[in-house]
Formats: sequence, C-alpha cells, structure tokens
Amino acid sequence: MHYGYRARIGYTSPPATTEVFPYEFYMVAPKGVTLVITTLAIVDMSKEEVDRSYQITMNAIESMKRAKIDVMVLGGVPVNVSRGFDNVDVVTRELAQDMGIPVTTSIGAQVAALRQVGAKKVAVGHPFKDEPGKMFIDYTAQYGFQLTGLIGLQSPPAEMGLIRTEDTLAMGRRLLRENPEADTIWLPCPHWACAEAIEPLEQELGVSVISANQAITWQAMRIAGVEDRIPGYGRLLRDA
Repeated sequence: MHYGYRARIGYTSPPATTEVFPYEFYMVAPKGVTLVITTLAIVDMSKEEVDRSYQITMNAIESMKRAKIDVMVLGGVPVNVSRGFDNVDVVTRELAQDMGIPVTTSIGAQVAALRQVGAKKVAVGHPFKDEPGKMFIDYTAQYGFQLTGLIGLQSPPAEMGLIRTEDTLAMGRRLLRENPEADTIWLPCPHWACAEAIEPLEQELGVSVISANQAITWQAMRIAGVEDRIPGYGRLLRDA
C-alpha cells in the first residue's frame, strides 16, 4: 500500500525555499493523505517573480498529471490572481478539464473556508510588510467580506520560516483587541507558523480563525473524499 492510499494532493508552492507548508500539512493530515509538491520562484515577491511563478505553475501541470494525483491546488494568492480575479475560475476549469481531476486554488480554498464558518467582518493578520500586505484590502472587498483591521508582522518572504507561534498568537490577540467587531480572524499565506495558534485563539477570543494552510488542507481533503473531522486545529477542520 502506498503512502497516499486515501488521497494524494498536488500543490504548487510559491516560495523557492518551502518549509512551513509541508510541516503544517503533515501536522494535520490523517494517515493515508500525502502532499505532492512543486516549488516556484518567490523570494522577494516582486512582479517578475510572480510572473515567473505563474509560468512555472503552468509548466508543472504536466508533471503533476503524470504523477496521477487526486486533486490539484494552485498555491500562492498573488500568483492565483496575477491574471485578474475574473480569470481565476476560468484557469482552474480549463486545467481541471486538461488534467481530468479537480483543481482548486489557494485563494479559492480560503474564501470557501471563510464562507463555511460564516465570516462577514474579517480582521486580517499576515506575515508581510505593510506595502505588500495592502493586497488583502482588495481581496476581502472582491469576495464580499468587510475588512475590520489589517496587521502585518513585517517579515521578508524569505524569512517567514522564522516567525514563531507566539508571534501569531500575539497578533491574533491584538487584532481582536483593536477590532472587537470582527467575527473572524483570517491568517493568509500558508508559509508561517499558524497551525498551533488557531485553536487557542478560537477558544480564548470566541471568534473563528481561518489560516491559509488549514483552509487548503481542509478543502483539498474534502474534494478528494476524505471526510475526517480533525480536532485541535480550529472549528473548520473539526466541524466542517
């Protein structure tokens, strides 16, 4: 029996040096669910790197298809929307038809997760510096959420693996302290330590917490037919 006998999830990971995503994926995923990963070209998140990463993603599709994965996740919100919000669904439909398997995106998984927990007023905590972090103003508006607050940890993309769970916890507490009207904390980007902060923040603050890695893993498993309810990482994985 091969390791991914229940589901093999393909993922294009934007950072050229990917560390946190697979670590947190295997913290959460049950036995028999595996990750098939291709890394892209993001170091500083420049437009050139995003464009190059989009092309690498398209080139990686054939390799993923030959690997006979069960579901494909296109990672990286900036990469997902680099050809425009309206083209995201078009690209995923075309790729799904070509690959013969379901295809989703990082942004699609996170929006689905936010809607699943009934998010309306969303406070966003992200790992980036302030300027790139402004992209989440557009994202929340595009998908119909009210942005109540926005805080970044000021990390360069190449150093996100150095962010501690304690930093994420402190950010979550600050977000709700400064934005008490928020019903959900959204922690986008699956490349910084969030997994072990989700449950404590939900229990302490009484709001839903959605992280990118949690949302991607949840949606990909459900698409692949893995219905396990997983405790310890927030109500999304436990209840939905």
